[in-house]
Amino acid sequence: MRSYFDAASDMYSRARPTYPAELYFWLAKEAPGHALVWDSACGTGQASIDLAAYFESVEASDVSETQIAEATPHRKIHYQVCQSEKTPYPDNSFDVVCVAHALHWLDLESFWGELRRVLKPGGLFVCWGYNWIRIGEHEDDVIDRYILKKVHPYWKNKSRLLWREYKDIEFPLNMIDVPKFELTQNWSAYRVFEFIRSWSATSLLIESEGDLFLGRAWDEMLKLWDDPLLKKTITLPFFVKAGRFT
Repeated sequence: MRSYFDAASDMYSRARPTYPAELYFWLAKEAPGHALVWDSACGTGQASIDLAAYFESVEASDVSETQIAEATPHRKIHYQVCQSEKTPYPDNSFDVVCVAHALHWLDLESFWGELRRVLKPGGLFVCWGYNWIRIGEHEDDVIDRYILKKVHPYWKNKSRLLWREYKDIEFPLNMIDVPKFELTQNWSAYRVFEFIRSWSATSLLIESEGDLFLGRAWDEMLKLWDDPLLKKTITLPFFVKAGRFT
C-alpha cells in the first residue's frame, strides 16, 4: 500500500500541529483500562507520545517505513510497520484504539473488522482530525486564493471524507457524545508555510507544476505579516468521533 507521506517524513513530523491536551485527558477518563492502547496509522508518533503519558504501553503502527523511521523513540512505545487493516496484534488486546487524522486513508471495511478483533470488550475507539487553517480575514484570503484553489484538484477523493468531518462514514459502533475541543497553535509565517508544504496535495502539485504558487503566496502574506518570525494564533477546525462495539 502506498503512503502519500513517504517523501518528506521529517518535514511532516516538524510541521504538524500538536493535538489538545484536554483530548487525551478526556480519552483516558473514558477508557475502560490503561494497560494498552493502539495508535493506528501513527505517522511519526505525534499522538503516540501523548498517549504514553496515560497508558502503560503504546503500540504504534503505520504503513510507511519512512514515517516510522522518523518516529520519536519512547520507552513505552513499540513502533512497527504494518497495515492498519491487517495487524499482528492478538485478539482482544487493546483498551483503546486511536486514529489521529488518518481514518480517511484506511480501507474502512477491512479496518472495522480488524478493530473489532483487537479491541477488548467494552474498549474505546477514538478518531479525530482537522481541516484547513484559519489565521485572520486577510491572511485566510491569501491562503484561499493562492494556495487552496491551486491545490484543490490534487486532493485525493478520500480527503473529502475529512473535509466533512467524517459525516459520510458509517461507523459500526455505538457512538458516544464527545466534548468540543479547540485546536489552536502559535505559529510564525515560516511554520504556516511548512505546514502547507506538508499536505499531500501540495506535494503532488509541486511534483507536477513546481512551487512558484507558494512563492507568490509568500510574497502576498508578507505584506500582512511584517515579521515572518512573529507568531500568531492559528486555528484549525477540529473534530473527534468515538464509540464502542456492543
